[in-house]
Amino acid sequence: MKLGVVASFTFMICLNSCVINSDSIKKDIAYVLNRCEPNNLNLKTKSVILNNNFGELKLKLHVAKTPTELQTGLMCIKDLNKGIDGMIFEFQTPQDKAFWMYKTIMPLQIVYFNEFNESVGNFLMKPCSKKILENQNVWTERCLAESSNYIPQSNYLYVIEIIESYEDIDKLKNYLHKEKLNLLRNN
Repeated sequence: MKLGVVASFTFMICLNSCVINSDSIKKDIAYVLNRCEPNNLNLKTKSVILNNNFGELKLKLHVAKTPTELQTGLMCIKDLNKGIDGMIFEFQTPQDKAFWMYKTIMPLQIVYFNEFNESVGNFLMKPCSKKILENQNVWTERCLAESSNYIPQSNYLYVIEIIESYEDIDKLKNYLHKEKLNLLRNN
């Protein structure tokens, strides 16, 4: 409740547009606006390697496999535990739908991988936070429309969402710009 009061007070002060320089306060405001509740998923972790001819990157990721985990992903998560770089989504069959940023609080670099573990698309996804006084249906439709910016080139079986604070995020973006990445994972 304390968080809601602080965020509500901040809204009252900022209704006429203000610049908030604190990432923590921005996340708290988005958390309240998005009507988030604590995420009680007990997620496993997995280490993966992304590589191409320019190098390799190691990541430690939460794993989403169950229908609930796949649907919820990183929604309403303000920060990941230290040492966790994002989340890997593991589907049973190839998918063709874009991911969306509904109720997602932090920007994410997303990389889609096909059944051969080759990247088939990557995007920098921005949060789709609810706006003050925005109707629930309008917000949902806006987030769905924004997801059209994140459609991969072909079907995918695995997706990795990487937080912006990942220590090698600049290397990752550089590698993605140069050529496709390969996903090496342990089952």
